[in-house]
Amino acid sequence: MTRAVSLEALSAASIVQEYGSPLYLYDLEKIEDRFDRLNASLPQNFRLHYALKANSNLTIGNLLARRGAAAEVSSLGELIAALKSGYSPQEMVFTGPGKTNHELAAALDYNIGLVVVESASEARRLDILAAERDRKQPILLRINPEYRTLNSCDVSCAIGGGDTLKPIAMNSQGGSKFGIDEKHADAELEAIQHLAHVDLKGIHIFTESNVLNYQHLLNAWRNTVAIADRLRAHGHPIAVVDFGGGIGVPYNAVDPHFDTVAFGQALAATFAHTPYHYILEMGRYLVCEAGTYITEVLDIKQSRGQRFAIVNGGVHNIYRTPAMQTASQFLTVPGKETSATVPTTLAGQLPTPLDIIVRDAPLPADLAIGDLILIQNCGAYGYNHSLTNFALHPYPAEVAHRGDRVAVIRDRGTYDDFFLHQKLITV
Repeated sequence: MTRAVSLEALSAASIVQEYGSPLYLYDLEKIEDRFDRLNASLPQNFRLHYALKANSNLTIGNLLARRGAAAEVSSLGELIAALKSGYSPQEMVFTGPGKTNHELAAALDYNIGLVVVESASEARRLDILAAERDRKQPILLRINPEYRTLNSCDVSCAIGGGDTLKPIAMNSQGGSKFGIDEKHADAELEAIQHLAHVDLKGIHIFTESNVLNYQHLLNAWRNTVAIADRLRAHGHPIAVVDFGGGIGVPYNAVDPHFDTVAFGQALAATFAHTPYHYILEMGRYLVCEAGTYITEVLDIKQSRGQRFAIVNGGVHNIYRTPAMQTASQFLTVPGKETSATVPTTLAGQLPTPLDIIVRDAPLPADLAIGDLILIQNCGAYGYNHSLTNFALHPYPAEVAHRGDRVAVIRDRGTYDDFFLHQKLITV
């Protein structure tokens, strides 16, 4: 159920007064804008899939499905969420390592369009299950390229210096849990093509993450297409190339936004007349900037020269990996935007020293107990990325607005939630 409020009244204080804290607040119009902007820039041989791992809320998923997105899922749970959100299973891509036989069987039973296999052995498991159902399942094989850029998901911390736009030879660095190495691709593809109940359609190569320079991403994708060309020349039936994701968002007020218009023009000039259908799996770019995490200050203290602000949330609500913790410095304290700031460690309420949202955040010197803190760019990998069961604090609510319409799209959790599937027995 939605209610109307004035835009002036759509403030953090009014939202928290109505729905409590901590919570996630999403701007649905911003999600639509991001999807429309990117989708309009893509050449005709590109298809945009929403990556539900970024945010699997049904309202957000349905919004993008109605807008025209297909879906990318990486578990049976995400597959079910995509179906509930209104996505066509025939247009879904099922990715991810370690798929169980139960998940592979479900992909077959739901008639999923493409399964991305991580090895020939996974393809063989899928082949057996497909044979039992008298099916032939279309698949892609995930490959780790020999050359990657410094912004590669697997190696950004392994190599320093150099030109980030120039693909570099990985040699012994950059081993990955995903897919198979490029040097083994011919042999793996050959083995897969002998399987009677899988239908090889192409390859999946996803290396880049949160890229803001479109030239950087374009360069990595040129390398991917060069790999597809070589494999095709070797006689493998490569018709589909899945680039994964990679388009980033700025986590501060200084970095530039990704130039989707220039990127689209470059894609058209580079890939529009190649013999492939291209898949993009986008999560962060579509939903990240639309989400705000709102929490309340419970305590302020000093310890060994450091100032700490303790909030009624924490990594059970908003977990950032160490490499992403600085993203949580993109925050505001309503009513104190012009105050002088002091480096402050923003910590949560869990009984562990690991519960640090961000260190040395520039928080107001006059920060007070009861103040609200708004952390921007939490629409992706916020709720879905958190350690929700630590210390049994109820899950935060999720609230969305479109203009002056506000609605709860996930109720705040209750303490009873933690005991739904438990059994107390004496043995």
